Amino acid sequence: FFGDTAGVAAHMAKHRALIAPKFAALERILTENFADTPGVSWSTPKGGYFVTLTVPEGTATAIVKLAKEAGIALTPAGATHPGGEDPQDAIIRLAPTFPPLDEVEKAMAGVAVCVKLALA
Repeated sequence: FFGDTAGVAAHMAKHRALIAPKFAALERILTENFADTPGVSWSTPKGGYFVTLTVPEGTATAIVKLAKEAGIALTPAGATHPGGEDPQDAIIRLAPTFPPLDEVEKAMAGVAVCVKLALA
């Protein structure tokens, strides 16, 4: 399928062209809403398919629940931890790779509202 190393690189470049704008939108929305919010931070991966959103202790499960109630599908809070149990209840894994860009933007705007509600 790939032929050689150059074929793999070309295929991965196509993936990057599809996925990079989604990660950029996620980064933009998080920055616009939480750049100066204590306790809220996120990873900026150089590759891969996920962003780790860190929220104040004890709020991740509530944020995921609020998102679900709003019709936004997120991975369960703590999914990055062994057994899915985050003792601080502070980690949410965001996966913007599958939905179309416009849906990523809408979902992230909704996630931002859910974070703000949980922090309030």
